[in-house]
Amino acid sequence: LPAVLVGSRWYVDAGPAQPGAEGSGGEGGALVFKLLLPLCLVMAFAYIGDSTVSNWSAKYLQDVLGSSEQLATVPYNVYMVTTLLGRAIGDFGVRRFGAVAVVRGGAVVAAAGFAVVAVAPGPWVGMLGFTLLGLGLCVLVPQTFAAAGRLFPGASDAAIARLNIFNYVGFLVGSPLVGALGDAWSYRGAMLVPMVLVLLTLVYARSFAPQPDRYGGGHERPRTADVGRGSNGL
Repeated sequence: LPAVLVGSRWYVDAGPAQPGAEGSGGEGGALVFKLLLPLCLVMAFAYIGDSTVSNWSAKYLQDVLGSSEQLATVPYNVYMVTTLLGRAIGDFGVRRFGAVAVVRGGAVVAAAGFAVVAVAPGPWVGMLGFTLLGLGLCVLVPQTFAAAGRLFPGASDAAIARLNIFNYVGFLVGSPLVGALGDAWSYRGAMLVPMVLVLLTLVYARSFAPQPDRYGGGHERPRTADVGRGSNGL
């Protein structure tokens, strides 16, 4: 907390907000949320997957796959390590292949992880599935924040604040959703629900593409350079 207090000195805007930036195109807040909604859904889907791993991986390995109590604690640790590694190198993939390709690849790998977990015959195969989940889900969240910043360059702080709400939505929905389905149906079947939700990210992947400049809504960017000042008296 003291460090936050000291660091807050630098949390100030560089200048006044651009007029019309909040509307992003002149249509007001409704259009902002309409444009942001695909990213909000991707964020929620990613955190439903994340909360499934954090809340249910140990129970799943022990109760469904028959692992020991000690081994049941390993999948989440492996998931966190692969998440760290994936986020450390994810930007290299974005620079080479683009954000859309990286997000699509992450969604497919994460869905494959849930599929492996659902059909795993034993704890070691289940652990492989959770490893794939770490590698797949890790790129979705940072790329979602980055896409929101690109989409609303004049109001990125507001866009990211709204987007950030949906990580809580996903985390709060994911754990009880899997638990309820597991009790009413089966935990193997419950793992297929976050798998389907993660695959829906493919539908919204185009939202991660760099946006063309938009003019007339507070996003005008000067493209000229004054090279004549001083040489002709102007």
